[in-house]
Amino acid sequence: MSAQQLDVKKSWQAIRRQRLVVAAVAAVGLLGGVAYGVLEPPLHTATSLVVLPPPPATDAEKEAGTQSIATQVYIAESEPVLRSAGQNLAPALGVKTVRDRVNVTAVTTDVIRIDAKGTSAQQAMRLSNAVAQIYLVFVTTDQKLPGDLGKKTGARMLEEATTARGGNMFVHLGIFGLLGALLGAAAGSIGVLARARGDRRLRLRDEVADAVGLPVLASVSSYRATDVSDWAYLFEHYSPTAVDAWSLRKTLHNLGLDVKGGSPASLTVISFADDDKARPLGLQLAAFARSIGISTSIVLDNHQERPSGSVALDIHLVVVDKDTPHLDGAEPTTSTIVALSAGTVTAEELARLAVAAAADDRNIDGLVVTDPDPSDRTIGRVSQAQRRAGSRLPTLLTGSARRPR
Repeated sequence: MSAQQLDVKKSWQAIRRQRLVVAAVAAVGLLGGVAYGVLEPPLHTATSLVVLPPPPATDAEKEAGTQSIATQVYIAESEPVLRSAGQNLAPALGVKTVRDRVNVTAVTTDVIRIDAKGTSAQQAMRLSNAVAQIYLVFVTTDQKLPGDLGKKTGARMLEEATTARGGNMFVHLGIFGLLGALLGAAAGSIGVLARARGDRRLRLRDEVADAVGLPVLASVSSYRATDVSDWAYLFEHYSPTAVDAWSLRKTLHNLGLDVKGGSPASLTVISFADDDKARPLGLQLAAFARSIGISTSIVLDNHQERPSGSVALDIHLVVVDKDTPHLDGAEPTTSTIVALSAGTVTAEELARLAVAAAADDRNIDGLVVTDPDPSDRTIGRVSQAQRRAGSRLPTLLTGSARRPR
């Protein structure tokens, strides 16, 4: 049951992440439904009534061949009647079209009702009356019909069709548009779920933490930096929001790097080469540390020499490749963290980085997630064993949650 609930939750999160895709497909479905509604305009419905003579009172009258109501309905819906009725219209309609548009029912034991549909109110009325009139010709004259169905019944028109109902174009388009949108949304959701099934990228903080058994220290909004001027402006003028400032402070505190006046310390921030949202995190940390009175310098390993002068905190920026991460030549530091954005790396890629760090005799102290998934309510600081124990766990939404059973 828990696995099923988890799958439903993940499926809903996948749809929420790709809601724009689902909305776009739903919009296409809406337009398709409206287009179909235009090509297939709404049909108007008109009704005429035909009254039959009273049912036979004696056995002699029954033997004379007076027809039952079921027989009269059969005659009215027979191909000769429908073909003749269609040919009497302008423009003429084929027998198949007339059969699809005409419905004959018995209202009482001596009254039949003829409902006919048309693309206009006039066509619906003409078709209903035409079927009634042709039917009367067959049953009140000596016209030949299959078998003995041509016997006279004394039937007559009770009420001609003079009005039509239905055919509202706005309602018609609304119904088909809504159906198209629903089908489009369903198709888009199925497509998103099919794609998400094969997507192994880590999106939730708990998934990131479980991949390498390291805690997520904080989550921070990314800063868009595309060139050197952006990086310089970030370092000099970065002003985080209150939430991001608290997350950055927690990161420094958890690493023991927020002590003013202490011995010099250093921090390596590792990010992946194609993760544009996570690479600026080192500069964000440096700018924030400076804003709270911690003198900070930036060291770009393997690209430039360490700046001269005495500072309280050196932040080394190291960028590695996902497939073959290497830390050879990177200067050892007091602490090491990995910056990554949600939905950019797989568990295998993150594990390869952890192996490369261990091979370089470097301990990774934690992870920082930039731009976390909006639907993520996990925190990435509780081990899998604790979550499986079923105890009350903290979440981002309410502060506590019980693992579903």
